Amino acid sequence: MTIQEYLKKKGFEFRRAGEQAIFNCPFCEDTEHKFAISLVSGLWQCFHKNKCGLSGNFYDLQKKLNDTPQKISNSGSFVGKKKKEYTVPSQDIPQMPDDLVGVYNYLKGRGFSDETIKHFRTGAEKDTVIFPYFKNGVIVNKKYRNITNKKDMRQEKDAEAVLFNRDNIASNTLILTEGEMDTYALHEYGVEATSVPSGCTGLNWVDNEWDYLETFKRIVICFDMDDAGHRGAMALASRLGLWRCSIVELPYKDVNECLLKKVSTDEIIKCLINAKELTPETVVSPKTFVDRVKYLFEMGSSLFGVPTIWPELTDKLKGWRGGEVTIWSGRNGAGKSTILNQIFIDLAERGEKICIYSGEMSPDRYLRWAVVQYLECPEPRQEDIESALDWMDEKVYILDITSTIEVDKLLADFEYAARRYGVKHFIIDSLMKVKLNLADEYNEQQRFVSRLTDFVKVFDAHVHLVAHPRKTATDRDEPGKVDVKGSSHITDLAHNVIIIYRIDEEAKDKSAKKFSQAADAYLYIKKNREFGIEGRVLLSFDTNTKLYTTPGMHIERLRKQKERDYVG
Repeated sequence: MTIQEYLKKKGFEFRRAGEQAIFNCPFCEDTEHKFAISLVSGLWQCFHKNKCGLSGNFYDLQKKLNDTPQKISNSGSFVGKKKKEYTVPSQDIPQMPDDLVGVYNYLKGRGFSDETIKHFRTGAEKDTVIFPYFKNGVIVNKKYRNITNKKDMRQEKDAEAVLFNRDNIASNTLILTEGEMDTYALHEYGVEATSVPSGCTGLNWVDNEWDYLETFKRIVICFDMDDAGHRGAMALASRLGLWRCSIVELPYKDVNECLLKKVSTDEIIKCLINAKELTPETVVSPKTFVDRVKYLFEMGSSLFGVPTIWPELTDKLKGWRGGEVTIWSGRNGAGKSTILNQIFIDLAERGEKICIYSGEMSPDRYLRWAVVQYLECPEPRQEDIESALDWMDEKVYILDITSTIEVDKLLADFEYAARRYGVKHFIIDSLMKVKLNLADEYNEQQRFVSRLTDFVKVFDAHVHLVAHPRKTATDRDEPGKVDVKGSSHITDLAHNVIIIYRIDEEAKDKSAKKFSQAADAYLYIKKNREFGIEGRVLLSFDTNTKLYTTPGMHIERLRKQKERDYVG
């Protein structure tokens, strides 16, 4: 439940002010709208100090209103998300005295009135405009724009990335512009909007502002009318949810240019009202995809996806691609979880973000194994453990659920991780811990994997799903694609099927004679839908570091290979 939903359910009529809802206090005879509650955190207070002055959190409010307390939506699902520390800039805003008339004239030349300049508390120093970024009345960031050198634009170092003008939003529809000048221009038209802090291509602020963004049911994106603006608007809409986003089409490049070209208020309002909703058309002709098909051919090797940790596997599979599901199978003790741990560490080292659900191992034990692999040390020092987990922070997210998980809950948490944190790689260990109707198990498995394939397409993500094998006559029998336990639809719907097989001493001797190197395990690529290449990769296992390498390939050489891949 969101806080807004709760307030509406209780019949409170409130007005919005930034991230706060303002209304009459329910605990005193307030008629002056002295009660405020954060729509993000749920903290509230009555500002009738002498009459009431009560305060508390969302839990307290529900108790006082005789309701069974519920959590705010999307809280408490993830492990490992630390609250980031930011540098708070000076609260002073240098004003524009007579000797800085150049900055004032620059803003006036952009079509802005004195009222607009004051409304945003615009500052100046020398030949630079200062845009203060407020959050709940406190300056958390400042952006500096040189009026003579367009490339000279900077922000406060290590400041909190928030939306410009967020505190002044009183509507339940959020308008996002590409820059502060467009927000100024919309204010001239009588419309209060925000602007993103890092241009049309930067999305790092989304994570930080996620809870605030979640309080809006409709988001209107008003970026520049150029290719970069259109691409940025679509990328942002995909992250925030196409269902609630619409994109504005303007008669000129941006709102500020519309203001200078004397476009009327009525026409601008019409553009905002008629913003294009992003409801997909589902029946189209092949010509619709002409640019995208051309782009796939132009991608060349970049179509292959993120390289795997083992060059031999990359040669065959061509990497981990977005929009795909990979099934991992193998006997008990074959090393499926160990392999996937090594994969997520490698992905994190390449700058990718990962989300993990392990129903077979608690997060602390899962991370203990990962720390051994990351540090390549079975008994690390306390400070090294902390350093390893610090390195994983904001790269790796883990669902704090060890028991079986409902399909809807799993996919809802994965969607949250994809939208808020920009996660592109997901691990499910294993299918047996996903709660399915056992009375219709095979059909349930089909529906689940089908939903996974839908999920990866929507978020351009890659899901690794562990599925246990069927029993064979002996443990020495090498499993194939048809030996994956459960419905055949599991492997039919998946894009890739990889089976890990730990070999015995006799097979090791044969491997050593045939390949001049002893192998501890084989990776069998049993399905590769995109490129059709199947085959086998030989792996050696280091019991000390819990790492798999290709035979004869030392760990340090492997790391250098990864660094070269990442730089490239």
